[in-house]
Amino acid sequence: MRSSIKVQFGVTAILMVAFVLFTNMLQSQNYVSTYAGTGSSGFVNGDTSVASFNRPFGICIDPEGNLYLADAYNHCIRKIGVDGQVSVYAGTGTAGYLDGPADEAKFNQPINIVLDEDGSIYVSDFINQRIRKISADLQVTTIAGSGTAGLQNGAASQAQFNYPRGICLDDTGNIYIGDSWNHRIRKISVDGMVSDWAGGGTVIGVQSVGDYVDASDTAARFYTPCELSIDQSNNIFVADAYNHRIRKIDPDRMVTTVAGSGDSGPDGGGFQNGASDTAQFKVPTACHVTLDGTIFVGDGSNQRVRKIGVDQMVSTFAGTGEIGFEDGPDSLATFDFPRGSVYDYNLNRLYVVDYNNHAVRIIHIASGTGISDFPNTDQGNIYPNPFIQNTNIEYELKNPAQVHITIYTQHGKQIDIIVDELQQQGKYEVQWKSEDLPGGIYFCVLKTGSEIQTMKMIKLN
Repeated sequence: MRSSIKVQFGVTAILMVAFVLFTNMLQSQNYVSTYAGTGSSGFVNGDTSVASFNRPFGICIDPEGNLYLADAYNHCIRKIGVDGQVSVYAGTGTAGYLDGPADEAKFNQPINIVLDEDGSIYVSDFINQRIRKISADLQVTTIAGSGTAGLQNGAASQAQFNYPRGICLDDTGNIYIGDSWNHRIRKISVDGMVSDWAGGGTVIGVQSVGDYVDASDTAARFYTPCELSIDQSNNIFVADAYNHRIRKIDPDRMVTTVAGSGDSGPDGGGFQNGASDTAQFKVPTACHVTLDGTIFVGDGSNQRVRKIGVDQMVSTFAGTGEIGFEDGPDSLATFDFPRGSVYDYNLNRLYVVDYNNHAVRIIHIASGTGISDFPNTDQGNIYPNPFIQNTNIEYELKNPAQVHITIYTQHGKQIDIIVDELQQQGKYEVQWKSEDLPGGIYFCVLKTGSEIQTMKMIKLN
């Protein structure tokens, strides 16, 4: 009997140690969850828990936190509302080309999207060889492109693209396109003229071989440039896929390499973290620059989301490098060709499009991850944590502020919100009751004035 008790105690002790280690790991790491998408292709609207997509690619976010997704193989733009409902924003779901009301318009593999200040969405319509616009009143029009693959500058209606992918807008309304198989970055000016902004050469066409040259404007060379992202100073960042690098075009049109090294071509690239000039990527098709200059990279064939810090160091932000569809701490989560991403400053999270998993994932960002200048506070605390039924959320106000406490499931669904009216300086505490909820991981987003803190909570069964 004694030996039986001893064995049982040993197992219990091991489980407790493992749980403590796991808890500590969760509290110190970012955490990846699935926001929408089932892991299989489909075309289902409704709640994020049942909605399905078919090889989504690009993503953007509006000021309210609604997401818009280029659902490429469903040939439409989808919306994921802050209420967790997925719907069709524009397109019929059938491949084609038609301007008009958003619910009648047709696209053919929309790849990347960008939102302007007026609420209009611009779309790289990949197979249609056109750039489209969805106005805020839900009318779809063609901005540029004749519909024929090729390379021609001039008036927007006569211009030709060669499978346009990336798209971004500068602060005066000019549009820039990652013209993938022309190996160029094109510009659509506000007066409707198309020109070469950066990149050149005579070798064009699908599967043509680009080049790698840092130089000024059209003397520079790219190799299948994909997604674009632009910062507040109008520097354009390019995911230069088959050069396996992230490039930068400054407002004077000088092209430089931000990060990446190694051989070019489909068989080039590799995986290495560290200094930006020695780090390696493998077919990075997407990049997203944040307000502080951090760049997130969809490092597709490495099955990872990478980070280029403001210190010019490259690190793995999430992903093991193995193909899979596993949620969990960033170092254990798996992806299947991560592509576009967008940062949500309101909730302190990064949304990532998981292309071959037909899903949108969330990387919930823990404190102390090295991302600077984002609104953040460390004035909150949760105890007990882990907990069984109820837990206490305490916070300290250094300045008077209105306090919002929002609770999310690990899948990003909002389940509770607590709003405390304007409060004076001091320490406060509220209790969150969760008796009716299952055990698992939850997130508490504490917003005090303009500051945000995201905290993980673990409820035991």
